[in-house]
Amino acid sequence: MIGFDRPLRPHWIYETLLLAQPGQKLSELNKPFESIARELTGKEGKRKVRTVLFRCFLRDENNQARVKDNLVLKDFSLQYGFSFMVPVYLFYLVGQTNTLFKISGHLFRLYDYGGEINLKFLQEKMTNSFGERDVVARSARAFLKTLNYFGIVNNANEHMILKDKLELSEEQFRIMLQLYAWEIIGSPQVSLNDLPEAIFNYFSLPDISSVARKYSGQYWDYQQRLGANLLAVY
Repeated sequence: MIGFDRPLRPHWIYETLLLAQPGQKLSELNKPFESIARELTGKEGKRKVRTVLFRCFLRDENNQARVKDNLVLKDFSLQYGFSFMVPVYLFYLVGQTNTLFKISGHLFRLYDYGGEINLKFLQEKMTNSFGERDVVARSARAFLKTLNYFGIVNNANEHMILKDKLELSEEQFRIMLQLYAWEIIGSPQVSLNDLPEAIFNYFSLPDISSVARKYSGQYWDYQQRLGANLLAVY
């Protein structure tokens, strides 16, 4: 299990994506990132956050020293701006990071919105399932802090509350479905009946069938047969 060692703020993701160029050496972004992560003090803390952000959003799997060639998140960020993209960043982060996907599965199995999260209990359940106690403990703690930055979790009087889902517009949900096909499952065929709760339960979704019909013929083909609702994403 690869850990998620430091929490991420949405604006760090946005500003880093805008600076990055396809195929660029990641080392060229090290110095600029120090100015982006203004809330952090100390080079070691910034280095660890930078490592997590680069791994989750920028790094080419085939050449880990460089930015990936297809920066679709940067394209969307330039087109739609920061506020629009915040839920999309969270969606992508969880979908692309196996550790966070597993934590999310446990989080939604154990807690409902409006309830208080017991971090130690969550960590114990994760450790029982996956082992690697130190990795699980750090990752769960860093991820809940990340969810606080995204507005999902609220810290009040040292209590962590699973506050509320993020509202999505039809267009935000459309982009998530495209990213789900392109980047997360690596397949053009998306079953709308089997969208994983571990990723999608962070969001208050618009009517799924209406979105599927609205963008059919433009971004995907929508197919309904024998109770199945399928997209063939372009």
